[in-house]
Parts: sequence; structure tokens; C-alpha cells
Amino acid sequence: MVTRDRIPDEVSHANEAEKRLLASALSLFSEKGYEGTSIREIIERAGVTRPVLYYYFENKEHLFGRLVESWFAELVEDMDRALEGVEGYRERLKVLIWNVFEHAEKSPQVMRLIFHTFFAPRHQAPKLDKDALWESRFSRITGIMKEGIACGDFEGHSPETLAMVFCGMMDMHLMTKSNRPHMELSRELGESIVDIFLDGARSRVLAGGPGSV
Repeated sequence: MVTRDRIPDEVSHANEAEKRLLASALSLFSEKGYEGTSIREIIERAGVTRPVLYYYFENKEHLFGRLVESWFAELVEDMDRALEGVEGYRERLKVLIWNVFEHAEKSPQVMRLIFHTFFAPRHQAPKLDKDALWESRFSRITGIMKEGIACGDFEGHSPETLAMVFCGMMDMHLMTKSNRPHMELSRELGESIVDIFLDGARSRVLAGGPGSV
């Protein structure tokens, strides 16, 4: 059966056979990981022959890299579009996390593929510049934290540490979504995460009230 999962916009101009191969690979890699997926499974699910796959891709590693790199490019470009014209680091963080959550809701297989990419054992991972992929998103979040430091609100903290903490909160929800598809990554959830990150879990309830510290 040929899967109809969405493929990255960057490769949407591909012809039908190539699209089917990319969609098949996305589905299988996200389900079984890189090592657990065979060329035979990819071509069978895509409904093409082995020579067709090798016409478009050098090997399984090339196909995997094309998918991951295309998705990262799309995610980062869409993030930049969403953040354009948004003022204030709080609002920018809320827009950013909702943008990421939207992608996870629309394409949960992509999130599983990305986590497979970063958390697979090193000897099983295909050759990818993971540092560059990570930095493409992390640098944008770090930039927002620098805005907060410039305002004097994050005094005494490094932007990299702040970005890492925020990514930990956001990515834990993405990981949970990949294992519990029924969980909804809503805009309200994203805004709550940002508020907890910036204000603390107790601030709204206890600040200035009885028992506050």
C-alpha cells in the first residue's frame, strides 16, 4: 500500500514516483528507525522497483538525509516566517512554540523521524551534520533569549543556557506527542509553557498572596 503522508515543501516539485518514495521512507523511518528499515520495504510500500529508487537516490543513507535535511529547512523557514514582525521576546517565544506544535500536530511522523535522527545510537546513525541541523533552530531561540537579556529581564543568565532550558520544556512535549498521539499540542498549552518558563509555576497564584515567598 502506498502511503500518502505529506512530504516537505522543498521536494514537493518532485515527480510522482519520487514523492511516493519519500513518503514511504518517511513513514517507515519514523516507525522503525533508520537501521530497522530496508530498501525492500521502502520500494514495496512506494509501489516502485529498486532501479527506480536508485535513479533518484544513491542509497538508503542519501534518501534518509534528503528527508531530514528537507524537513529541517522547512521547519526553520516556517519559523522565520511566523516570527517576522512579532515584537517582544514573550510574544516571539509564544509564536515560536505554537509554530513548532502546529508542525507536530500536522506531521507527527516527522517529529518521530527527527527524534530517531538525534537519539539513535551513534554507530547506527547515517552521516548527517547534526550539529548544523540543531544549530539552525537553536540559534534562533538563543537570539530571542538575547532580546530578554538586552531588556534586563534575564540578567545573570547566558542566552545558551536559557535556550537549552526552553528547548527542554518544548521538546519534552514533542517527545510525549510522538509516543502518545492523542495528546493535543494546543496554542494554549504552548502559551502556558512560555509563561511558566518566564514567570515560574507559582507566580500567578501566589505572588503577593498569603504564603508567598
